[in-house]
Amino acid sequence: MFPKTLFLALYVFGASFSAQAQPGHFTYRDTFCNNQTVLVVNQFFSASNPNGTIILPGAAQGGIDSIIHVELTFFPVMEAFLTQTLCEGDTLWVNGTAYHAGNYIGEEFIDNGSVNGCDSIIHIQLTFRKVVHLYNPAICEGDSVIINGHTYTAFDREGIEVIPNGACDSILMVQLTPIPIPFSVFTDTLCPGGSIEINGITYDEDNRVGFELLKNAGANGCDSLVQVSISFRELYVYIGEDRDIIKGDTICIREYSNLTPVSMSWSPTPPCADSSCLDPCIMPLNSVSFTITVEDITGCVLTDDIRIRVSNKNRVYAPTVFNPDADFPNNRFFLGADNGVRTIRRMFIADRWGELLFDVTDISPDLPDFGWDGTFNGQVMHIDTYVFWAELERIDGTTFIETGSFALIR
Repeated sequence: MFPKTLFLALYVFGASFSAQAQPGHFTYRDTFCNNQTVLVVNQFFSASNPNGTIILPGAAQGGIDSIIHVELTFFPVMEAFLTQTLCEGDTLWVNGTAYHAGNYIGEEFIDNGSVNGCDSIIHIQLTFRKVVHLYNPAICEGDSVIINGHTYTAFDREGIEVIPNGACDSILMVQLTPIPIPFSVFTDTLCPGGSIEINGITYDEDNRVGFELLKNAGANGCDSLVQVSISFRELYVYIGEDRDIIKGDTICIREYSNLTPVSMSWSPTPPCADSSCLDPCIMPLNSVSFTITVEDITGCVLTDDIRIRVSNKNRVYAPTVFNPDADFPNNRFFLGADNGVRTIRRMFIADRWGELLFDVTDISPDLPDFGWDGTFNGQVMHIDTYVFWAELERIDGTTFIETGSFALIR
């Protein structure tokens, strides 16, 4: 758009050319477009210089100067703004110019385009929606994503989706990039009887191998597959099977193992002369359990236990036959007993009719000198069957009764 210059002579000041009351003075008023320049007589007027005075020497009647007062009005340029959102690929024509995604900003000048006949300017700024989009994310193997109702996976990872979007449908080109599942092997060696929990699963001697899928454990946020393989150290400690003994018996507990101990402890502590004894020999008066705990150089802690059940059924040895004429000590009837019997509080012998023939108190077992020699009132008893009764005291102070019969022979 170029400025327009109008050349005006006095005789064309038709519309608004008026004389003033003062002789020789005239006023010129008119309206023009903002981009026009007006030449009045010998001066230029424009939007930046709309008013002025022109003196024409001696031009008025009577030879006086003629003075023209110029008062012009300039219409401002009419401006319009065109902002619109179109679809990518569309073209909008404005004043013969094509606007599209590659040419979306501009200005158009329209000659005589305004209502007052002046030129106008259209400022154009368009926005174009992308129609074709590329969707190319990474996806973990085993995962899926739903796009426009279609499920995509690592094995079905490419496709084209048309997504309605008002006036412009979007075309989504799907190209997923699969990420392989990270794989690793976990191995460990545990102590006998040990266990380890992986992913909520307990691995022990009965469950040594397996596969675990760890959620989001990979460095890229994907699941991680782990092969688990557990082994166990071949270690043992053994102090024997449970035992049944009679009160007064002595039992030795021996420790067997195939490890190198760094510490060893008993519970309860055995009554050893030396507190560090490895093979204690004990005489328990009551049933008892012992547990040994051993730690080896690898840090493994092993235990074993033994229960010793102590019976009160002490062994008493009484002959079933004796001969008063035999050699000593076979010519005596006496009671023998195991180590759990401390003394015989009383023992008496009677014949089959109940007549008391022999009575003795507070003697030790296994002493034939204090036994019955087969006589009564100085006479050797005849061949027959006799009975005995005895009260015996154990080493813990408790007592029990032992009875029986025997035959006297000659």
